[in-house]
Amino acid sequence: MQCSNCGRVNPASAVYCLDCGHKLRETANIAAPQAGPFTSAPASPAPIAVPPLDHCLRCGVDNPPGVRFCRMCGFEFRPSGESPAAPSSPPLALAPVVAPQVLQTVVPAAANCPRCGTAFDRSMSFCGVCGLPASEVLSCSPASPAATPSLPPPGAPALNKVAAAALGIEPSGLVESRTDNFGAVAAQAGPQLVTILKDGSEGTIHRIGSPVTDLGRFEGNITLPDDPYLSPRHARIQKRGERHYLRDLGSVNGVFYRIREPVDLAHGDVVLVGQQVLRLEILVDGEVSLGPVINYGVMLFGTPEQPRLARLIQLTSEGIPRDVFHLYRDETVIGRESGDVVFTDDVFLSRRHVSFKLDRAQRRVQVRDLGSSNGTLVLFRGEREIADGDVFRIGHHLFRFDASPRGTIASTAQGSTAR
Repeated sequence: MQCSNCGRVNPASAVYCLDCGHKLRETANIAAPQAGPFTSAPASPAPIAVPPLDHCLRCGVDNPPGVRFCRMCGFEFRPSGESPAAPSSPPLALAPVVAPQVLQTVVPAAANCPRCGTAFDRSMSFCGVCGLPASEVLSCSPASPAATPSLPPPGAPALNKVAAAALGIEPSGLVESRTDNFGAVAAQAGPQLVTILKDGSEGTIHRIGSPVTDLGRFEGNITLPDDPYLSPRHARIQKRGERHYLRDLGSVNGVFYRIREPVDLAHGDVVLVGQQVLRLEILVDGEVSLGPVINYGVMLFGTPEQPRLARLIQLTSEGIPRDVFHLYRDETVIGRESGDVVFTDDVFLSRRHVSFKLDRAQRRVQVRDLGSSNGTLVLFRGEREIADGDVFRIGHHLFRFDASPRGTIASTAQGSTAR
């Protein structure tokens, strides 16, 4: 019989819709049992023909055909609005349904409804024909035991405290379900290398998941095949204890690190400012002051001499030097618009970018960044320790080392446009 409310096809003997509970017809049409309401029903009532049952894949309960949700656990069989398919096989006789492994009212497997005489099995909470609750079936059955909650049999899934409280079971001995904290995933993340793009934004992020991480053009854990300035295996990041170290692997162009504080330079050190690659050379005693030149008894005319200590040689991609800048002032400033040495065509230089300060007594040169946007980088060979936030460059790739992941780049970390 089809329900006029929801369209559910119900057994021919049903008075209430098994899906929505809508009343299908008057109860007078049901044949009353011969016995009284509290007398035993016939021992072997005729089985009710119903279509095949829908077996729930979640809890294992068999449900009447065409229902949308499982009557025991609420599992959805079919999407909303989908019409139940007509049974392809002949109607089958109703068989006792295996009770799911959850707490429930104990009802005899062969009980009959005392109101209408319909066979009543343990899977029913209400009679599908007259709507009599299972508790009344239990109270009217002289052979049925008292309705008592029981724990699931051995091997059944353990109940958590929420389900036990809903069913009136003491929580002692029950297993409480555990939910992992989603935030723990981020806490487990290790160090990483963040690519800094030309506009100062973050690019590709490379996770460092092993004690040794090699970087190169074609070889290593992180490969950058589009960079012609990289050696096949260029540099290595190695973790020893709780510290990380950056090592040059004998590359052609080396590794540049961005200085945070003034650094003392030695003879042959190379400094990168903007696009200018400058090599420092400390002068020997014979070059510090040559004295005036006398030709044929006449002193040579020229710019007044200044005692110099060192010189900066501009290196080009041709492999030969171009310009030479002698350091004779106590402090020499290099910039794009202002300073003692100016590179007006270098857009990556700040207005006043870097200074080189002389210590004549110690014959030493100190380099100091003047708060530039893109920083000052010094070439190193061998190995040095790196800390959180350190920036280094290999080839034309600029990286920031994060000991622990961070959300955004600090405003002082890296920029690209000059001030």
